[in-house]
Amino acid sequence: MKLIKSTALLTAAISLSGCVFHVGSSNARSADIHLEESLIISTDQLKMLEVESGSGELVIIGVDNVNEITVKADIYTDKDSNYDLSLKKIGSRAVLVAKNSSTSGFWNGSSPSIDLHVTVPKSLALDIDDGSGSIDIKNINNKVTIEDGSGDMSVKNIQGDLTIEDGSGELEVSNISGNVDIDDGSGEMSIADISGAVSVVDGSGDMDIHHVGGSVTIDDGSGDINLSDAGGLTITESGSGGLKVKDVKGEFNIDS
Repeated sequence: MKLIKSTALLTAAISLSGCVFHVGSSNARSADIHLEESLIISTDQLKMLEVESGSGELVIIGVDNVNEITVKADIYTDKDSNYDLSLKKIGSRAVLVAKNSSTSGFWNGSSPSIDLHVTVPKSLALDIDDGSGSIDIKNINNKVTIEDGSGDMSVKNIQGDLTIEDGSGELEVSNISGNVDIDDGSGEMSIADISGAVSVVDGSGDMDIHHVGGSVTIDDGSGDINLSDAGGLTITESGSGGLKVKDVKGEFNIDS
């Protein structure tokens, strides 16, 4: 594995309105150090990338005609540089870990985070366990599994099954060739252009589902449901909110 590392110190002016601290506390810290690291690993004999990330933005893009995983990380930390960033081979898996050692306590300004921009061969499967921050994934020709705490998420152009367990944040899913299985806590949801079946368990938030080749199954707590052009529809729980449905080709069942 090749490792390229550069370090830059950023000094930011902090206004009173932007501070996060406990009144009277002398223990407030500042995540005002910015580090940049790059990781590269060959994908020879690898079948999957596993990601264990804490706080920060995560972008993963599948690319044609490459045989390595590249990671560019922007790390925001305090003077102690308490973070863990690594990319290793374990059997047929590559494991990327990007976590700050501690984000609790009182912080002046933003708390520690690590932003990741990752490129991979399109053929690699993805298994992601993310804490908080936005997620953007596209152009993967394999299965994608995501467990996310909070933050907006966009997943597009997946040639395989997609499984998402999400806490909160807006969710956009489109152009998926396999089945889609979503367990979502809260936040608006948009699902479109799915070749397989769609299963959604949703706590709250409006839901738009369009152009699904297979059947759609929904268990919804609250929020409007707007669905069109699906192979079938079963609503096991509709909760509260409006329901607008058109162009369902197969069975249509509502049990609420």
